[in-house]
Amino acid sequence: MEKTLSVILLIRPVNCLLAGVAVWVGAHMTWLDPEVVNPLLASIAAFLICASGNIVNDIVDIDIDRVNRPDRVLVQGRLSMQFAIFISIVFNIIAVLCTVFLNLYSIGMAVLAICLLYLYNYKAKRIPVLGNLFIALLSGMVFLTGGLAVNVELTLALPGPLIGAVFSILFHLVREIIKDTEDIEGDMSVGVKTLPQMIGERKSVIVAGIIFLLMTLTTYYPILKGWYGDWYKLITVYFVDLPILAFFIFLWGNPTKKMLSITSI
Repeated sequence: MEKTLSVILLIRPVNCLLAGVAVWVGAHMTWLDPEVVNPLLASIAAFLICASGNIVNDIVDIDIDRVNRPDRVLVQGRLSMQFAIFISIVFNIIAVLCTVFLNLYSIGMAVLAICLLYLYNYKAKRIPVLGNLFIALLSGMVFLTGGLAVNVELTLALPGPLIGAVFSILFHLVREIIKDTEDIEGDMSVGVKTLPQMIGERKSVIVAGIIFLLMTLTTYYPILKGWYGDWYKLITVYFVDLPILAFFIFLWGNPTKKMLSITSI
């Protein structure tokens, strides 16, 4: 039981569930009424690839986590490195097998996501900004994965999954910059170079704020086009844009580690 709980904590299930949900959203943004099986298989694949990526991240970052995240499973020795590597590989294999029942595009997206996660964890994350771009791109890919599981042509049409993908890319760019600002102490201790180290914490918050404004434009464009109706307008303005704007206002006035942690959730 304890080992199972440690695995659940290791994969960070909330992030994985969000990836799976994003696949379902992407599938329904094709404006078709998709059958359950294809989006389900695609969402399971996304969940497992995300879980595997989180495991690899903890393996590679164990020295950083000793400073920034001392509560992490591998830091505390609750699971062995060998077991963590094993389940990471198993998750990726099962994920690709799920996409085999869909189409070649879905298989390609799964393999690409796995490769990008490995490149990110072992190389790109140590290159300023590039690592942030990798994570942002991966977050956008889950919406496209959902669309591809349903209809390849409608995946790249507007309105469609592209709207969700662009929003997610910009949102995660903001989040990653704030996270780097929060983790600046641990990153510096192991020689990982990030944007906040190069330009400073306050300037990094300004950059994140500019990207947030661009993200806001992507949410208002569908409103101006009348694509998604009043519910989309209500949720986007009052439950997405305004709360994030409020966080940025508080963060600008009080850029403490606690506020950075809250904003990067």
